[in-house]
Amino acid sequence: MPSVDSLLFNLSSFIAGLFLLEYGADKFIDHTAIVAKRLNVSPTLVGLLTCGAEWEELVVISVALSQKNSNLALGNLVGSSIANILASFSLGLLFMNKAEFDRSSKIYTAVLLALTSIYLILLTTLNSTLKWVAGSFLIVAFVVYVGSVCSLIYRGTLTAPEDDSDSDSDSDGNEGDSDSDDEDESASEGDDRNGEEQGRGRWSKAEGNGHQLSLLSGPRPSKVTRPKKSKLRVVKNIPRPKSMRYHLFRLGMGLAALLVSSYIIAHSASTIGHELALSSTVVGTTILSLATTLPEKFVAILGGVRHQPGIMVANTVGSNIFLVTLCGGVLFLWGDASQLQLGFTMFEALVMWLSAVVIFIIVLVGGRRWMGCVMLCGYVAFLVVEIMNGRELDDD
Repeated sequence: MPSVDSLLFNLSSFIAGLFLLEYGADKFIDHTAIVAKRLNVSPTLVGLLTCGAEWEELVVISVALSQKNSNLALGNLVGSSIANILASFSLGLLFMNKAEFDRSSKIYTAVLLALTSIYLILLTTLNSTLKWVAGSFLIVAFVVYVGSVCSLIYRGTLTAPEDDSDSDSDSDGNEGDSDSDDEDESASEGDDRNGEEQGRGRWSKAEGNGHQLSLLSGPRPSKVTRPKKSKLRVVKNIPRPKSMRYHLFRLGMGLAALLVSSYIIAHSASTIGHELALSSTVVGTTILSLATTLPEKFVAILGGVRHQPGIMVANTVGSNIFLVTLCGGVLFLWGDASQLQLGFTMFEALVMWLSAVVIFIIVLVGGRRWMGCVMLCGYVAFLVVEIMNGRELDDD
């Protein structure tokens, strides 16, 4: 029987983590786009090293390996790779009628397809001797990947950035400030005309009432004049664009919120799974992978809503490259080879590879909303098959 108190506590933690997750994803999307614009590089490249870094997955895998539970670690890696594409990326497509992707997106989706194929080949042929070579190779691939992204970002910063408008500011409510000067000048001219009309009106009333001399002494002027207002422009307090340091700090805060919320969600989801007597593999491929990929889902949704397809790709592709290189390398080096070979099925491996093929084709031809619907339905079908497999609970 599951503990009611433990279930309630972990459900509460899960919900609290979701709120923190939403905050982190919102800040992260906003400031990633601004930093990319300031650096004059594609948002895809910045996102690959930020939202594409699956540190929460690495923490979960490391904890599972420290508990001698290689099946949970492998299930989380495979399930998260599938969820990032079929669940997260598809959600972003649902909020866009049409998505066109830049050259960086096409390059790195091809890299993802190649690395996923290599990872699955190494996994199916893994043994106690080969695992050290395979693990070292994947970690070296991760270092090369990070170096290539950093190199592209560095080369992008050497070119002159585009004109930086007030869209960099943290507030979006200042769009009308650019017209304030013209409005103030028009208002000044209008005041002059109103003054003249008021003067004429006052003479007419005085004449009609017979009190012209008592109201104003001297001859009737041909035109009532008033000193012209100085044409000094009245400038409103327009917020100055925030510095790069400010945006980097806010981006870091958003990323930190994503990581903390991911840890809370992953830990609570894992405990819920064990309380419900699910096997380690099923927990990894379903509940745990769903929980740890929630940041990617939020980032993908916000990227779709705000029409940032580059960030959507960086979020998905960067996450999966991180998984199959660094996380996969750690899993091979410190995991049990016999458990790893028994910890997955050919069905899971095939779905993981087909997911990489699907996102590669979509980025090449352009994304459509119906594609997101098909991918999401495919992910639901995958979850159903995984749960219906009827695996028994692993022996402790």
